[in-house]
Amino acid sequence: MPRMTAGQRREQEISALELSNAGHSIDTISERLDISRATAARRVQAALERIPAQEADTLRRQSEARFNGWMRRVNVLLSSEDLSLQDTVKALGLLLSLEREKIQLYGLRVPSAVVVKHEMTGPEGPGSFGVQDLGPGTHR
Repeated sequence: MPRMTAGQRREQEISALELSNAGHSIDTISERLDISRATAARRVQAALERIPAQEADTLRRQSEARFNGWMRRVNVLLSSEDLSLQDTVKALGLLLSLEREKIQLYGLRVPSAVVVKHEMTGPEGPGSFGVQDLGPGTHR
């Protein structure tokens, strides 16, 4: 396989960033550009590093607004009394995933594991949930 030129790499970085800005995951970017997941992440990171600080802040705010919109939609689903236990757990998992992505957007700490505990009765009544952040490097 011939080595990629700097120009080709730059084009791939731009494509990766455009896909990322459109809300696609690293897995999707990897698949669409026919590159490994690690390379896709490096291409997005390299493209972001080339963006002036003011533009990068604007991109972060746009991404945060998109995450917040998705999180609001999940919270609306979670407020439904008709949601099954299985769907509630899925929605909580999605909410956690969105929160992790949002936190990473700003380079903050992400919990390595979270335990979701369902209780048949609890302080909030039947079917309450508790979430525990186990902190970095902790697994259960």
